[in-house]
Amino acid sequence: MKNVILIVAAFLVSIVAHAFFIYYQSQGGYIAGPNDGLSQMVPFKHFLYETFHKGNLVYAEDFGFGGGVITQLAYYYATSVVFWLTVAVVSLFDVLGLVTPDLELWLQLALVVSIVRLAVVFVLTTYAYRLFHVQTLYAFAGAVVYGVSVMYIRHVTFWEFFADAFLWVPLLVIGLERIIRLGRADLFIAVSALMLVNNFYFAYINLVFVLVYVLFRQFIRFPEDRLRRRHQWMLYSGSGVLALLLSAFAFVPATYGFLQNERPSLAHDIPWLRPDNVLYDSTILIIPAVFVLLALYRPLYRHTAFRLFASMSLLFIVLHFSPHVGSFFNGFSAPQFRWEYLASFTMGGAVAVGLSQWRFEMRAFLIAAAGTVTLYLLFGLVGDVASWPVSLVIFFLMLATVASLWWKPALAPYVLIASCLIVFNGYTKLILHDKSIVNTNEAFVNSSSYDSAEQRELIDVVKADAGPLERLDWMVHLRNNTPIVQSFLGTSLYSSILNGNLLTFYWRDLEIDMLRESVSRYGTLGNRANLHHLLSSPYWMRNQNVSSEVPYGFDLLAETERYAAYESETRLPFVRTTTSTYRQADLEDASVLTREQAMLSGVILEDGSDTPTPAQSIDFTTEDVEAALVGDTLRVTSEEGGIDLIPDVPEDAIGDLYVSFNIRKLEGDGFFIKLGGYRTTRKPEASIYRTDLTSMTLRTPLADRVPLRLPEGTYTLENVTVEWEDYATLESVIDETDARPEIPVTWDGPDLDFTVEEAAPGTYAVLPVPFERGWSARVNGEKRDVLQANYAFSAIQLDEGRNDVELTYRPPFFTITTALSLLGLGLFFGYLLYLRRKEHPFT
Repeated sequence: MKNVILIVAAFLVSIVAHAFFIYYQSQGGYIAGPNDGLSQMVPFKHFLYETFHKGNLVYAEDFGFGGGVITQLAYYYATSVVFWLTVAVVSLFDVLGLVTPDLELWLQLALVVSIVRLAVVFVLTTYAYRLFHVQTLYAFAGAVVYGVSVMYIRHVTFWEFFADAFLWVPLLVIGLERIIRLGRADLFIAVSALMLVNNFYFAYINLVFVLVYVLFRQFIRFPEDRLRRRHQWMLYSGSGVLALLLSAFAFVPATYGFLQNERPSLAHDIPWLRPDNVLYDSTILIIPAVFVLLALYRPLYRHTAFRLFASMSLLFIVLHFSPHVGSFFNGFSAPQFRWEYLASFTMGGAVAVGLSQWRFEMRAFLIAAAGTVTLYLLFGLVGDVASWPVSLVIFFLMLATVASLWWKPALAPYVLIASCLIVFNGYTKLILHDKSIVNTNEAFVNSSSYDSAEQRELIDVVKADAGPLERLDWMVHLRNNTPIVQSFLGTSLYSSILNGNLLTFYWRDLEIDMLRESVSRYGTLGNRANLHHLLSSPYWMRNQNVSSEVPYGFDLLAETERYAAYESETRLPFVRTTTSTYRQADLEDASVLTREQAMLSGVILEDGSDTPTPAQSIDFTTEDVEAALVGDTLRVTSEEGGIDLIPDVPEDAIGDLYVSFNIRKLEGDGFFIKLGGYRTTRKPEASIYRTDLTSMTLRTPLADRVPLRLPEGTYTLENVTVEWEDYATLESVIDETDARPEIPVTWDGPDLDFTVEEAAPGTYAVLPVPFERGWSARVNGEKRDVLQANYAFSAIQLDEGRNDVELTYRPPFFTITTALSLLGLGLFFGYLLYLRRKEHPFT
């Protein structure tokens, strides 16, 4: 009966905690941040659901240019336990005809999942705190301190899968206590393995917590502890190894995906300290008044459990103020403060034990109360607070907490729960809603800024005209996952974990501009016709006002009032064959256009034999326009000034110009670059999302005068070159491939098959399939290596004559990780049988 009451209470408190969001969703709003929430969280859930239901469990050809599901999406939802449980429920309702699993459903489900998840967090955490001889009411109050924290709802709103991390901490503590007290590691092994499968990133954070907890427990012991320290470490080590074995099938490829990702190192120094008002309006960690009071109440330190949780809490609170700690928990990258739910858990434990062990002592209470009020006055008067009304509410709640412990301690848990719920809903309304998601609603989701009917109308025209593997270059401004949202094969993607080869292909190898500088994404093909042909992307769609930037050789296919779609007059086949090979190292000093043409006329490999033909470099002069160029320094004196490039090309010339240069703004702030009618932006040097690359290559239609415009400021402008692309190479390659037999291709998730009828000796098949560890090939039934070609894509050496080629994708290290997981499963079941037969020998 007590368990039933606990579960009911957990759901009631969870519902009240989400009260404002329940109201907001009833008014047509959605619980999703306008940036990552709408750009990643919701699209990825919808995408994975559709991908899995199509049977593509390990690879998706419509994930950008194509990518492994586990390697690139395990960070999000691909191996998430909560997501898979949600998929099971949605699938059942889908079969019964009760729901339509579209994007809108996943937007609405975020609230439902959050309510259920938070209730489960309450229950698990209550059980964890009860292990320390805490009555259920006080344990539940402590669980509310943990779950009803600003970090939880912040995670739900912006990065929904982050909130799953709250589930694992209490389970880990229960598992650790079973080891220390009973000598049984079964639960800890199972929880650790599931956690490693669920999300490798938060597994790292939680395992750091495990280490901290274990170290504290070495010195803070309880009478019921039965294992000696050295025996504990033996079980910890063995459990960790067994958990790694069990999770290997998912953890290893996910970790590999993280390691092969490309992200520039942080270019600026990380400060040691960061001020934050943790008593009033921190966006990450608000310390409840009851913890402050209990931490200052000296008699509680007589209790071992209070010392344990209070000391860990004070440690985490101190670490909260250091960006270096944020960098440590973020894999030594840019500081992120996603780990601070750990502090909420230990504070919840301290509150649960403190309330349970409360004994009023006047002198100690007056000192603690005076210290609490003084701290709140100092943080309120001296600290940076968002608004006085908010500060007054927080201060009043603090006084109510102090008063309840003085006059009626039995009311303290209820005052605490009410205070947490007030702060939680206030934070939800004033910080999350008013400052971030006020416009995240049905109207916005159906607008031109995300997914309008007019855009879909034109996309449907393109999809009806396109071949099965042909791509469309289109994305809504700042929304690189538009192809996922609008369900078409595209050329853009936004994810924290991406194929590192593709990122370097964009950033360095081909210097493809993406309309803005940013890490963790690629998008568009820079309006470069050669790349459109090479990557099977014969369609280009834009707003009408930038239609002048259409790639060379593209004609209008269809248009609406605001948008226009264009189609290339010509195509290159999805699978090209060539006998011309170029050595990648020989092209290190070549221009971007030279590399592009080499990819067209042959294939760039690690080992090649042919000599590439340099692109046509042309002379040019410059004229200053509201600016002064002296050497490599350009000073722009107006809101939009710069230089005009005057190329020396024949009057009857056709084609495009490729303008390359190195640029950096000396003031260090962000800026735009306009070349002809093309506009792109660069981030401030202090931004953690900049690529730290200054070399650029921009394509522009051939003209007598090409304006290069920048905002007011001082710039370093170096190595300016202009090359002329007349597309003779492209036209020659098109003529050659048109004369060859068609190569039929079938690509279905992890399986790609094609046949080449008449291959000459030394022929390579070149595919616009991203090179990724996990692909294997068979040519006429014999194994053949899949080669990294054209920097980021794939090629296969063929035999002379007919070639039946079969490519298959499996997650990296699939055979060995599957074997390791099966071995771990066998060992785990053996351990369970051992525990059933006899008590652990260490106890």
